[in-house]
Amino acid sequence: MSGLLLLEASLFQMNATLAGVQDEMFASQLQLTAGVLNNAVAAAKESLNAARVNDVEFALNDFAATVGELPYADAQQLTPIVEMLRTDLALLKEETAVAPQVLDAIRAFRTKLRARQTAIERQTYVEGGGEEPLPHPPEELEAEAVVLQSRIADSGFATPALDAFVDDPSSLRFHSIAEIIDELDMIASS
Repeated sequence: MSGLLLLEASLFQMNATLAGVQDEMFASQLQLTAGVLNNAVAAAKESLNAARVNDVEFALNDFAATVGELPYADAQQLTPIVEMLRTDLALLKEETAVAPQVLDAIRAFRTKLRARQTAIERQTYVEGGGEEPLPHPPEELEAEAVVLQSRIADSGFATPALDAFVDDPSSLRFHSIAEIIDELDMIASS
C-alpha cells in the first residue's frame, strides 16, 4: 500500500521534528499524541483495514489539535508535517475504504431496520398495539445480518449490536434496532 509507506515516511519526519519543539509546557502532550499516532500506524501496518485507518485518523486529529495549540514558532515547524500526514492518510483511506457492495448492503439493511422500527413506533400509538404484522421479521433479517456481519468483519469493524442480534434474533426490539442502525451508520460514514 503506497499510502501506508507515505504515511510512515511522514511520521519519520514528524518524529525528527518533535525534538526541536521549544515549548516545554506542550512537549509532553505533543509526545503523548505523537506516540498514540505512531502506535496507530504500527497497528495498521500489522492489519491494514478501514477500521485501523479510522484509528489512525482519530490519532492524527488529536496530534493536529495539539499542534494547533503550540506557540507560533513551534507550530510553524509541525504544521506542514500535519498537512503531509493528512494527505497521506487521505490516500490510505481511499485504498482501504469499505467496498461499495458492502456499503450498499449496509444501506439496504438499514432501510429494512428503519421500516421495522417505524412500524413498532406506530404500534405504540395505536390502542391495543395494532393488528398489522411488523415488516421484516427477525428471521428474515437474520439471514441478511449474518452475511453483512461477515462482510463488515472483513473491513476490520466490530459490530457488537449486530452480533447480539445474530446471536438471538428474537431480541430485536425498538432500542436494539436503533443500536444496530447507529453502528452501521458509523461504519458507512468511515
